[in-house]
Amino acid sequence: MGDRVYMRITCRREDAPHFEKLGFVEDETEGEIAISMVDGEANYGHWEPLQELAKAGAPFFGWHDPGGEYDGCVLASDGVEYADALSTTHEPRPVAPVNADGSIDSERLNEAKHYYEVLTRSRSALAIPEEATGSTERIECNARPGP
Repeated sequence: MGDRVYMRITCRREDAPHFEKLGFVEDETEGEIAISMVDGEANYGHWEPLQELAKAGAPFFGWHDPGGEYDGCVLASDGVEYADALSTTHEPRPVAPVNADGSIDSERLNEAKHYYEVLTRSRSALAIPEEATGSTERIECNARPGP
């Protein structure tokens, strides 16, 4: 059995055969050397095989929806280092949970920061310019308990 999810990655065209072996199919061209690929039934988000491709030198980035046993995530490899971080289904950006005391989960925040570092190098290796990832404006939340 397994736990299958929808997954999308962007990789070098020359690395596409490695991803096709996992079940990915080409979706669209992303530039001179990069393509996007999708797998509608990525077993456990291809977690182990993607780690192996990263160790083998393949730069890529992408995301997958949540499965029955795990959350959705964003992921990136610069061809040397692999990083992933929690994400939501409708916003493929990393998220860091807020603890009951109002503090941010520092482990998840560090995972998100590391993901962005690796993503920047991955995009560079794939000759894909950085995307705007939302507002850089800091928003303060002063939530108060209800009556």
